[in-house]
Amino acid sequence: MSPSLRRTVLVAVLVAVVVGAGAVDRAVGRGSPTAVTVGALSPVGAAPVHGTESSAWYCAGGTGSGGSAPGTIVLTNGTARPVTGTVTVVAAQAQAAAPPAPWAGASAIAVVVPADGATSVGPSQLGSSAVKAAAVVLDGGGVAVAQAVSGPAGWSMAPCAASTGTSWYFAHGATSQGGGLTLALFNPGATNATVDVTMVSATAGVLAPAAYQGIDVGPGSLVTENLGDHAANDTELATDVSTLSGAVVATELQSAGSAGNGGLSLVLGVPVPSRRWVFAQNTDGSGTTVAFHVFNPSARSAAVSVAVELPRGAGAVPLTMRVAPETSATLVANDQTRIPAGVPYGAVFSSAGPGIVVSRQISGPAGPAAPTPEDGEVTGVPGGWRRWIVPAAASPGTGISALAVVDLGSRPAEVRILTSDGGVITGQGPRLVEPGAPLLIEPGPGLALGFAPFAVSADRPVALEADAVPVAAPGAVVVPAFAQG
Repeated sequence: MSPSLRRTVLVAVLVAVVVGAGAVDRAVGRGSPTAVTVGALSPVGAAPVHGTESSAWYCAGGTGSGGSAPGTIVLTNGTARPVTGTVTVVAAQAQAAAPPAPWAGASAIAVVVPADGATSVGPSQLGSSAVKAAAVVLDGGGVAVAQAVSGPAGWSMAPCAASTGTSWYFAHGATSQGGGLTLALFNPGATNATVDVTMVSATAGVLAPAAYQGIDVGPGSLVTENLGDHAANDTELATDVSTLSGAVVATELQSAGSAGNGGLSLVLGVPVPSRRWVFAQNTDGSGTTVAFHVFNPSARSAAVSVAVELPRGAGAVPLTMRVAPETSATLVANDQTRIPAGVPYGAVFSSAGPGIVVSRQISGPAGPAAPTPEDGEVTGVPGGWRRWIVPAAASPGTGISALAVVDLGSRPAEVRILTSDGGVITGQGPRLVEPGAPLLIEPGPGLALGFAPFAVSADRPVALEADAVPVAAPGAVVVPAFAQG
């Protein structure tokens, strides 16, 4: 490793250790995780613009150009000055191989993120066909980092992690849809991490395979596990990742079906459960199934209320669910008569007890040409924030079809759409979002949501969803929005 690369990795390591030290240590059956919202330990937080000398992000799960899910790392700058940085890339270690030396085979890529703009690191820069992980170290704050993946079955975008953690949760995955479910564990820290992986099946209960207990993830290394090896043909599989020592970043990559009848989903794990999860735009269209998966990793039962927010304030009576300890439950929206078909709605999940993790699975009509996905899985937004950055859709995405905003307070929120560094967009005045009635904004004159990063500013906390195209159904791919302090 060159001296410059060594210095770069050292910075990434120090940031990982400092940030990860504050994570909450837990595991299934060992107690109740603490519930938090955006702004604390959350995967959607971007570093503050002012007073931040450096920031770091960690990405995992995509492959190089010759792999099954070529990845693209997208960096979006929400400040009025360029930000420089380095992307340090490592490949997954071979199965059953001895732990590699720290950052073995790593390569460094210098990046400059223009003011009020974006740059990307594509599959050819990431290298070979193996699964990759990257530590992104920047010389300031205000930059949000996401990762896109694509393949024959479709494409997906997910946020990269703003910190390492000792716990990561996934509300849903499947190993029985003609594809696969791969867990990626990335350790950008200076010390070894030891990881336990527990799966929770709706049919088989809690699964803790011996092969997934005490997994060694060395400094600067990436380990991948095919969850179907120990939970084959399972349609409802939640995952709990817990470290016995050290800290990691965890993602899941799910492929389902094939081109024209499947999808590809990259999901960043949730580091801490939340008592509130928001999905700002959902549509039960013709031939489309919308399913919400609720995972309760705690040792206490969770009473969950689901507020259905319809246009013009015509809200439906809340739905209720009870999720037993260490289990997951599924709510199929299409089966609920109080949710009208073909009408966009917001869904807010609230737990009166322990924190939960909620994801949404979209299954759309089959038939669109590749890489348009028919299936997609995304995690909800864990609460609200006053300022958000929304990056542009990465290739093969061609744009953003709509932006949905949900007001999480009791009074109307005033919302403005701005340039990513906070500048005014001509012709775009303030909009009001009423409590219980999501605001749906589609691209129009002077508002090129599909082609450039932008910011959303509100006078009270709101939650966002930016739906991407091309997709077979709304919500199959979501461009991740980043809360900014």
